[in-house]
Amino acid sequence: MIQRKIFRFGVFALIFLAPMFANAQKGEKIQTIVIDAGHGGKDTGALGKITTEKAVNLAVAKKLGAYIEENMRDVKVVYTRKTDKFVELSERAAIANRNNADVFVSIHCNSTEGATTANGAETFVMGESKNEKNLAVAKKENAAILLEDNTDAYDNFDPNSTEAYILFSLSQSLYQTQSLNLADKVQKQFKNKAGRHDRGVQQAGFLVLWKTSMPSILVELGFINNMKEEQFLNSEKGQTQMALALYRAFEEYKREFEAENHTAPKPKANDKPAAKVSDKPATSGNGGTYFTVQFSTLDKKVPVTDKAFKGVKDVEVYEYNGAYRYVSGRFTSKAEAVARQNEVRNLGFKDAFVIAFINGERGTLKQAEEALKK
Repeated sequence: MIQRKIFRFGVFALIFLAPMFANAQKGEKIQTIVIDAGHGGKDTGALGKITTEKAVNLAVAKKLGAYIEENMRDVKVVYTRKTDKFVELSERAAIANRNNADVFVSIHCNSTEGATTANGAETFVMGESKNEKNLAVAKKENAAILLEDNTDAYDNFDPNSTEAYILFSLSQSLYQTQSLNLADKVQKQFKNKAGRHDRGVQQAGFLVLWKTSMPSILVELGFINNMKEEQFLNSEKGQTQMALALYRAFEEYKREFEAENHTAPKPKANDKPAAKVSDKPATSGNGGTYFTVQFSTLDKKVPVTDKAFKGVKDVEVYEYNGAYRYVSGRFTSKAEAVARQNEVRNLGFKDAFVIAFINGERGTLKQAEEALKK
């Protein structure tokens, strides 16, 4: 048994460490994703009856990377490992930072003691472990450092010490809001497209996420010690479905981020608004060209008068990629749209962002500005 001192890391350092690494995702495009297949080599991860966690993680990671490389030629895919090799937790984060990654996705499988009926997928972001279950998951994943030769990078952190997580849990990424946004998209895809039980978005103290300087998530694909889930995760069909779910979530996150930052490509022709609250929005566009504020995305269509949108003015909805996207107002100037965005964010929709329609189709903000000048 390796003895370690309890993690000694000042509150000041935990809170202010993140800015030292905040050198990613400051542009207008998402150009690089780092895909981390958890465990590997001498670190098998959780064990099932017919496979190992490290094998499932790698298979799904490589499929996810292949989908991105095939369909998003503007995105560079970097893997922390593409073979069955051991990579230290600190090195996984370092790979992401060295490549100035815009997104970091760490792929894992869950497990409990002995056989289990526990099932479903969940996605974690860096933060405080809210309950014993989340703490147990973090301890299991962080235990990989016990296989490492040099642990100086972790400041004597003991992955088995509950006390060690008290200060560590105060370390929250500068990109927590974006990480939560991506995690939410992942969970919706796991549930609605891959048919998995939704265990929700969680927070816990994961060493692999600690020093990443970009939106970062850790996914638990399912329980490898649940025989039914293990069979699914070990199958070509199951691995494909989970990889596709991750791909769709990343694609949606990328598209929304770049739309907010003026760089989104022109969407497909079926990306049209519909179902207005009234026939007279606050400010009408010119010839179907206008700015609006997207504030919510749902898998099932609800009325624009739904109580969840209480207080939001001039709500409309359009369908894109199988999801319903809710917007507020139509404006002939970007400044007016930004003012509405601030109003909507103050109502609790913190991720609301400005988008544009050109002749009834989604376009970039720059395209709309040019069209409205004519």
